[in-house]
Amino acid sequence: MNPKELHELFVRPERPQRSVLTVYLDVDQTRAANLNRGFETQLKNTLAPVRSLIHEPADIERFNKAAHYLTDFVGAYRPAGRALALFFDETDGFFRYVEMDVPVRNEARWDQELFIQPLANAMNELENYGIVLVDRNNLRLFTVFLGHIEEHVREEFGTGRVRHIKTVGTDHLGSASHVQRKADEHVRLNLRHAAKLTDWLVDTRKLSRFILAGTPEVIAELRGLFPKRLALRIMGSVDLSMETPTADVLAATRPIAQQYEREAESQTVNEMVTSAAKDERAVIGLGHTLKAVNSDRVWELVYCEDFHAPGFECSRCGALFSMNRTSCQYCGASVHAIADVVERVVDRAFRNGARVETVTGEASAVLDRSGGIGAFLKTRTGTVRI
Repeated sequence: MNPKELHELFVRPERPQRSVLTVYLDVDQTRAANLNRGFETQLKNTLAPVRSLIHEPADIERFNKAAHYLTDFVGAYRPAGRALALFFDETDGFFRYVEMDVPVRNEARWDQELFIQPLANAMNELENYGIVLVDRNNLRLFTVFLGHIEEHVREEFGTGRVRHIKTVGTDHLGSASHVQRKADEHVRLNLRHAAKLTDWLVDTRKLSRFILAGTPEVIAELRGLFPKRLALRIMGSVDLSMETPTADVLAATRPIAQQYEREAESQTVNEMVTSAAKDERAVIGLGHTLKAVNSDRVWELVYCEDFHAPGFECSRCGALFSMNRTSCQYCGASVHAIADVVERVVDRAFRNGARVETVTGEASAVLDRSGGIGAFLKTRTGTVRI
């Protein structure tokens, strides 16, 4: 599944009645419980308690159809990752599945809309990035999305070979220097082409960041050929040979991406906390964040991965509240309790086109001390935080 197809999940409308079955299933083949297709049993065990809570005949019929569809799919499925997210809407037969290389807890939801928070967390943890593996005569381009790596380009630059002159006689200094200059120019032409193809990859795959791979010397030269807009997207570099197997390319670059993500999370949280304290287009805490979500002022939602909180929702306009009220302050309708208002906030933010950032580790600890959730806000002119 590509980012465009994922976006379809986040914008699907809420249904007037319960017809949407969402399942997150652990299919990791390194776990004994999942071997010999044990994950099929895990699916049945996950669906059973959901089914036991449904009592209306029409609701039961819709659920059984949806559960049967997903059970048939999983029965023929061959695991390609550690987890599987399944989405089925009995209303129109809509079905999507997402393979992820991240652990999940077996979970099922029967509701009026897709349950997307675990997927949002996985997308944040496994944010897509590019890899540019280059030497003086070859280029390989990859993208990594939801923990899976895909190779898009493998190119050998022309037919010329680069020669390096180590020692020469005094009678041939001039010709040797000429040959070396020609060789160096050939390398520069190759790397300029590599820079153009990197720009193509970033543009077509909508990448916000990428990693350089190869020898330090070639990486340094290629980095110097990038325009500023590309250079700012570089997360780091790693020394790899051109013949490195694809799986090893992923293994070598993953720690760089993870470290970059942790540092970016800390910077985001610190900036948000500081801006909120100065009242500069950011808010901190559940109450303030809900108010911003209700008025569609959120540009980027940021919350701790394990943050959950009960809350209340308007039965008419869907406004969210952290404290019980006699009626909705926006439309006057009644409000009802919901088990986790954070789940609703994430869903609402995605549907309103906001960015969503889940933080872990040190960044999560800092944000937790300030309420566990916050947001950067849209400005009146439409400009946003950079």
